Amino acid sequence: MKKDIYDKSIKTGELQLVGIWANLTHYGIVGFVLIVPTMLLCFHLIDYLQHKPSFYQKDELRYIVIPPILAGILYLIQKARLKFSIVKTSLNHTQLKQILIELAETCKWVFISNTPDSSIAITNPGFFSGSWGEQITILFYQDTVYVNSICDPNKHSSLVSWGRNRKNEQTFINKIKEADGKLTLTPK
Repeated sequence: MKKDIYDKSIKTGELQLVGIWANLTHYGIVGFVLIVPTMLLCFHLIDYLQHKPSFYQKDELRYIVIPPILAGILYLIQKARLKFSIVKTSLNHTQLKQILIELAETCKWVFISNTPDSSIAITNPGFFSGSWGEQITILFYQDTVYVNSICDPNKHSSLVSWGRNRKNEQTFINKIKEADGKLTLTPK
């Protein structure tokens, strides 16, 4: 993870998605929901520009009003998924890294980035698992650990993880808790 992305993630308490593709896959459902109302508005705009204005029908209005509301709700849900679970601990970074490495072996997480201040791992589930995979991001800052798990933004867009993301986060937090009896957890 680059230093500026790391710093912004720590400052905001929110995972920063890197690149257009990561943002498109994470927020893709929002755009998908807006396709029909956008098309309807374009069709009416074309009619208007061709001096053949058409009036909106009652049935069309529900396709223009409801999807943007749903898109807004979905945007807020996806935005909330980027929040880190923040854990205060007395363990040092070396101890935390060792816990993470042992957990990664057990859970079959594959590291794609591993620096002294951050680790990013992904899962590679099977075809019939119901998941495209998850990305687990862990940031180490002073006496605090930032933990986040989202559906892998480098793969297909996914609206649900069937609890895998929460499980990934909680598994690491529980391992820290086992090693450090004085754990303080700040909820998302």
